Amino acid sequence: MESGTDFFIRQDRAHRATKWLIVYFALAVVGIIAVLQLILAIALGESWTNLQLLGMVSGGVIVVVLAGAIFRIAELSRGGAVVAEMLGGRVLDPHTQDLKEIQLRNIVEEMAIASGVPVPEVYVLADEPGINAFAAGHNPGDAAVAVTAGALEKFNREELQGVIAHEFSHILNGDMRLNIHLMGVLNGILLLAILGRILFAIGGRARVNTGRDSGSAGVTLGLFGLGVALFIIGWIGVFFAKLIKAAVSRQREFLADASAVQFTRNPDGISRALYKIGAATGRLESPRADEASHLFFGNGLSNPAMSWFATHPPIESRIRAINPQFEPASVTKLDIPQPDAPSKKTAWAPAGGLPDVRQLGVATAILAALPEVIRAGANDTASAEAIVYSLVLSHADDLLGKQLALIEITNAERALLDQELARRDEIPENAVLAVIDLCIPSLRRLSQEQYKSFRSNLRKIIESDGEVSLLEFVLHKAIVRHLDHYFEKSSGGSVKFRSVVPLLPDCRHLFSALAWLGSENPETRDAAYSAGISALMVKPEAFPMERQDDCNLVVLDTSLDRIEQADPVTKNKILTACGRVILADDLVRPREEALLRAIADTIGAPVPPFVPPAATT
Repeated sequence: MESGTDFFIRQDRAHRATKWLIVYFALAVVGIIAVLQLILAIALGESWTNLQLLGMVSGGVIVVVLAGAIFRIAELSRGGAVVAEMLGGRVLDPHTQDLKEIQLRNIVEEMAIASGVPVPEVYVLADEPGINAFAAGHNPGDAAVAVTAGALEKFNREELQGVIAHEFSHILNGDMRLNIHLMGVLNGILLLAILGRILFAIGGRARVNTGRDSGSAGVTLGLFGLGVALFIIGWIGVFFAKLIKAAVSRQREFLADASAVQFTRNPDGISRALYKIGAATGRLESPRADEASHLFFGNGLSNPAMSWFATHPPIESRIRAINPQFEPASVTKLDIPQPDAPSKKTAWAPAGGLPDVRQLGVATAILAALPEVIRAGANDTASAEAIVYSLVLSHADDLLGKQLALIEITNAERALLDQELARRDEIPENAVLAVIDLCIPSLRRLSQEQYKSFRSNLRKIIESDGEVSLLEFVLHKAIVRHLDHYFEKSSGGSVKFRSVVPLLPDCRHLFSALAWLGSENPETRDAAYSAGISALMVKPEAFPMERQDDCNLVVLDTSLDRIEQADPVTKNKILTACGRVILADDLVRPREEALLRAIADTIGAPVPPFVPPAATT
């Protein structure tokens, strides 16, 4: 299986693939312009090199195609929820009593906590008897995971876990953003075919109505001919766009399958899921399934006439790639859901990357340690707000009173907050970030005005005592980053740095902060800082550790904003070096883990929960 470094390389490739998509898109548009120019030149008796005609054709095609692509991408800007609802999905009821739906929610929550990302919104395609699933969105902050009713009915826990792990690979690898762009490109080129069909219909009706009027007949014939040309040319564009979609999607399915096995250490689970799709069907009934066909776990359409258009590799090839010893006889017609197996724990590595069974075990333990009332509250929007407030509010009575007087909440909200304040000490220290991740889907259901009020209250609480503590910093960063992406429809910044060199001053801030938090012993601090800066192949004398006053959280925040603009490979180097700082004394304190995971979350490179060396076997 692949390492954390491979994970960041794959993220980088995903970013580069998006650029290639733009190139392919441009080439397709140029090809469409050339063909339409030739057809119109012949029809009008003009030279195909007529620059005036070329300008009109180019302008018209570019406007139509870009308008179609931009419109669809803007429509999808709200994230994965739009795609799930487009295909007929309904949000999983947080109060559901259906055992299969509860199992699905539990699996998604475990995977999210193990991956170090907010819990995605969970959807069920209740009208889809086929066996399938998908993940959609721009980034982990607006992701949605959806499964069909057929998948819920046919899969046992291990199989469903394998499928969800596969979808989390798409979330973590940056595949989702590319998939959204693909949907936009397809719509842009398809718009030519749609426009052609409209003109074709108008021209056909006009021919019947105009009779023998030669002037009107000429216009009608022109509309009819232009409609036919646009229809044909539009589908030529779609032909090539589908080829691009299929080529990109097939390779990513193999990678996601391998990642799912790494995550669960159970190749049989996902193999059986694939076998069931092959034996039954993964086809979706939704009329818009073709638009999102490249998102699905298995082929969601009828088998294409040509393998070129297949968005997924053959089922047999996928099973053979991850589980050569798989026996179809192991799949029974009625599988009995199996109890959760105890977690296996192995050696711990500090770098970020795709999680595996070690982190899944830690995530399961974290969730099991949470009071049920907290988990239930995280699934309710009003309670989730109260939980977040309670985690940020001071434990000192005098300051708590001042903070409560500052925030603007209703009497009902205050009653909920009082309940959460009374039970907040029941949340283990290492579970605070997990609780935040559990609350994110519920907080996404706030209206724009409600979110503005929530965000304002959060800032008032944090700034009320005149200073920003580490916990406040961590929580504020984790919440606001993901929710701002969702409510402001932001997909993140562009890549500005492809080397760690211009970011060395920022790394100095990070490593100094981690070293000061890690130990009060000067020698231990110096050793920890040196371990981190040396991991970047830099001598500590060239960038000495800062004084505690100089590595405050305001400076740290600025540095994080800059590092967020680095490419994934550079982020990996920095996170690995941060891990060296923490591991220098062979201890991982909750506050160190919290800060490192906040750093990773803020720069868009989530770190799974740590597996302490003392707990490994």
